[in-house]
Amino acid sequence: MLRKIVSLVLISILFFSCDNEENKFIVDDSKLPEIQINVKRYGKALFDLDTIDLTSGLKSIKNDFPLFLNADLDDTANINQIYSFVSDTALIRIYKKTIEVFPDNKYLNEQISTYFKYLIYYFPDTKVPNVYTYISVLQYESPVWIQDSIMIIGLDLYLKNDFTPYFGLGLPKYKIDCMRPDKITVDIAKQYYNQYFMIRNKQNTLLDRMLASGKLMYYLDMVLPHAADSTKICYTTDQLKWVQDNEKNIWAFLIDNDLLFSTDYKSQSKLMVEGPFTTGFSKRSPARIGVWVGWQIISDFMENNPEVSINDLLKISDSQRILHDSGYKP
Repeated sequence: MLRKIVSLVLISILFFSCDNEENKFIVDDSKLPEIQINVKRYGKALFDLDTIDLTSGLKSIKNDFPLFLNADLDDTANINQIYSFVSDTALIRIYKKTIEVFPDNKYLNEQISTYFKYLIYYFPDTKVPNVYTYISVLQYESPVWIQDSIMIIGLDLYLKNDFTPYFGLGLPKYKIDCMRPDKITVDIAKQYYNQYFMIRNKQNTLLDRMLASGKLMYYLDMVLPHAADSTKICYTTDQLKWVQDNEKNIWAFLIDNDLLFSTDYKSQSKLMVEGPFTTGFSKRSPARIGVWVGWQIISDFMENNPEVSINDLLKISDSQRILHDSGYKP
């Protein structure tokens, strides 16, 4: 009996420790700003209109979606163009799938609101935008568009990897696997980072590129503390486990092959770009191993230098200083 009690206590301690480590970026709700995002779904409003009297329907929603309906709705050519769009059977299929995956706005409102609470907690000068979704006709290269006080999300780019039209785009499986609902806030956060927070320092060496990517990943840790690491970097759970299990070997490979300070772009890209796996490693490995290692170095640097804020971190251009002060030794 005593042995069982001791075992239960040890298990409780283990889970408590893990939870603490995973949740170290979570901020008490009382300290976060009060923000409520109400997503406006242009795609739904448009495709739900009665096409028999499309002109009247469009005029009835124009005030809610001026960004999308700024054309003359008394012009027959404009109405015919919109009619062709909403009556296209392929687009109707895409729209119906968005309703299946996102039947209401609850998930979108909650996830995006939480992201902005954390974003403004760390970057208080950020403006909260009006958020719209639309049917982008699978424009996968620009899933999120931000301009001043407006953000637009192509909701048809997050319909899960079993949506067959994705395969008609000629995209590789590893790309399609990332086209799922939990990636929306990751893509939003990345777009904000790229447009407003990233400082574009020279990236000559592999270490420079690794740490630049690591800064982005650390920012994602801060503003998306509830997201799984596998979601933020878009690895499968098996791929994440592989890099964790092989961290020491990966680091030894980089050191032994004098890659950290290499300026050869081709060699760098093998460790930094998307793909099914990383060239030079097992086919069980994920791509972008350099991104993952850079993430670990930045995490260690911030943990060992608590006086450094996220804004301070983004300004540091000396990669060797970060590596040294991180104490990174897998």
